[in-house]
Amino acid sequence: MTDFPIQCLVCKREATRYGCDDCRNRLALLLRELELYTVDFLPLMVQPARGQTGRMSPGYGSRSPGRDDVLAALDPRSRPTFGEASTFHPDDGDTWVRSLPSAPVTIAKWIAEERGELPPKSFGGALDYIRKLLWWCAGREDFAELFDDVAELHRQARELSGDRPQKPLGECLTVACDGRVRWGGPGKPARCGECKRTYDGLDLVRLGVAEETAA
Repeated sequence: MTDFPIQCLVCKREATRYGCDDCRNRLALLLRELELYTVDFLPLMVQPARGQTGRMSPGYGSRSPGRDDVLAALDPRSRPTFGEASTFHPDDGDTWVRSLPSAPVTIAKWIAEERGELPPKSFGGALDYIRKLLWWCAGREDFAELFDDVAELHRQARELSGDRPQKPLGECLTVACDGRVRWGGPGKPARCGECKRTYDGLDLVRLGVAEETAA
């Protein structure tokens, strides 16, 4: 643990730990959304979407009737090890589909070993364990590695579910901020992803004018 100003290893802002409060909260949100994608959304998407083809007639190919990428992602046995063709993303032969249920368990096991504790063995238990220890994780020099690993799992789950980030509304108007402004969702104001400034009313008008001028 540190008690002096240092730089957050994720956002590079001044902080008192290797993971600042904002980045720790962002990581907690990624974990919650990862659980939603894995438990609630992806199990409903194992069949090909409309317009996609499933298994062809005998002798004409070996395509699965389901979405192999989603099936592999939901399979706890999937591992990014050479030779396990079933875990390859069908759209990119060089990209592995990681197991969403087992990856958090592996992360939790590593944390438990570092703390001398018994690790959780279930997907939900692992997520709860990691969330409860985010403060501890933020005090370690490898916090950025943990953040990047969870962010990569979240990105995979989001892409497999067909969810895409909304197009930015524009560049943040705050001086010296390089962030992008996006909608916050139903009933929520637009917000800069970096400085967290919210935009509504006249601020949205100014943002639109600034974007038109820049174009």
